Amino acid sequence: MTEKIYRDYTREELDAQYTNLSSPEAEVALAAVRERSARNVAALAPERGLTYGPHPDTRFDLYRAAGSDCPGLLFFHGGQWQRGNTGVFAAWADVLVERGVTFVDGTTAQIPNARLPDIIDQAVALVRYVRDNAAKLGIAAGRLAVSGHSSGAHLAAAALVRLANEDDLDGIACARLVSGNYDLRPLMLSFRAEYLQLSEAETVAGSPLLTLDAPLPPTMIVCGDAETNEFQRQSHTFYAALEARGPVELRIVPGANHFTIYGDLYQPGSPSWAFLETHLGLSAASEAAE
Repeated sequence: MTEKIYRDYTREELDAQYTNLSSPEAEVALAAVRERSARNVAALAPERGLTYGPHPDTRFDLYRAAGSDCPGLLFFHGGQWQRGNTGVFAAWADVLVERGVTFVDGTTAQIPNARLPDIIDQAVALVRYVRDNAAKLGIAAGRLAVSGHSSGAHLAAAALVRLANEDDLDGIACARLVSGNYDLRPLMLSFRAEYLQLSEAETVAGSPLLTLDAPLPPTMIVCGDAETNEFQRQSHTFYAALEARGPVELRIVPGANHFTIYGDLYQPGSPSWAFLETHLGLSAASEAAE
């Protein structure tokens, strides 16, 4: 079928734009992320299976940095809202903990055990729980970053937009959103509609781009220049919307695909680290420790 259904894409072309594992390189990169994550779980021995809500899948793992008053990074994993768990995408845990940042590896229920509107509610609940219980988790007040990758970046953005619209961002220092989809409308024209099963109203309500009213905390939008055109367009479009409201940076990682993009936080000198150092006060914390 050659009919164009969205922008200049046929249905087949749009499906390809929203398919992440479309090459051997992506498969290898995903395997490497999972391998590093498994090593981190084994080596760092986090506190596992901590709960933040009544659903059995509302859990998080806690990787404490040394000290009792450290900055923290709350991470939402990807998996197309269908797959993934704590520990599976914990590839950033080691480098964060080594640099004095407590890593909170969160998860929510997944489709089909929950619908996306409920999953977004759970993401909001997790951000609030970590923020409101920061002292108990060893995280310094006001020094929490919220981050996510792929569908996890969507959940992080959706949670932050709701909190911003409700004037409830106290305690959140910054956000780092990686390879996310911030407008669900094109996804609902692709194969993803078959499992998302959203009404038109739910599609709009679940799209951070379409519900953004108030400024977010300082935010970095990250995408790889080897990702599909639609993933890159989503990043650029959300960046433009945020730029009109407050401080935001766009980080396009040279040569990175949807999974090699994890490597951006493996490099202490990367722009992503400079962003976190600035907004989490890492340089000041290091000087105080010395």
